[in-house]
Amino acid sequence: MAKSKPVQSKKDSKVTLRIKKPQLKKIKFSKPNLSNYKKLFRPVATVLVVFVAFVLVDLLVQYLNNDYSIAVVNGVRISKNEYHKKLEDLYGQSVAKQLIDQEIILQEAAKEDIQATDEEVQERLDDIISSIGGQESYEAALVANNLAEKDLKEQIKLDIITKEILEPSIEYTEEDVKAFFDQYSAVIFPNETAELEEGEKLDYELYKEETTDVYIQQQVEQEKYGWIDGLYTNYKIQDNSTEKPKYGVLTTTINIIKNLTEKMNSNVE
Repeated sequence: MAKSKPVQSKKDSKVTLRIKKPQLKKIKFSKPNLSNYKKLFRPVATVLVVFVAFVLVDLLVQYLNNDYSIAVVNGVRISKNEYHKKLEDLYGQSVAKQLIDQEIILQEAAKEDIQATDEEVQERLDDIISSIGGQESYEAALVANNLAEKDLKEQIKLDIITKEILEPSIEYTEEDVKAFFDQYSAVIFPNETAELEEGEKLDYELYKEETTDVYIQQQVEQEKYGWIDGLYTNYKIQDNSTEKPKYGVLTTTINIIKNLTEKMNSNVE
């Protein structure tokens, strides 16, 4: 009987794997052909430069259209210079006179040491806001009149100064104020008038002080322009909106010295 061969178990069998190390020294690395990359890069770079140039030109055109134009019609710019020139031709002289008048008032106030405090200006502004129905109505009125609050405060300041200068010269009687109240009470006190019963009238004595203040302010406005026109002869005014500027030797220096001398003399007095 033939003997059977012993069966070798998997645990007893050993398999040896040998990994051959690569011979790195024998591997040859080829150098990249830079000329091919340069050939590819040049047209890409050219396209990129041209694109950036077009973007910059387009932004420049937009800038000119938006910042140097008052309007653009089918791509045609209407320049702000043309716009300002038209405004100057139409309103230049009247605006220049208004600014000259304001400067005269300020200089007259400085001579008499008259000022308007921020508190006085704010108090007058609060009265205006209340009279037109509150903050929301006030802000709507600013937008409707294309007016900034800063400019309104400057006008209020000017009104306060003008009133303080001219009020001592305003002559009136209580009968004048009472007649003014009877005629304009509904305009001066619209909210109070709206709350009255039919046929009822506001009591003059209750609103006498406020009415007097409004009456004096109206009289000041009527007297203001004649007063300013009378002061024109006391001031050396160069209105470049109506005449060409004049130049002279040391004119500015002489004017500065003259103004300083007048100021020193007024302080001494």
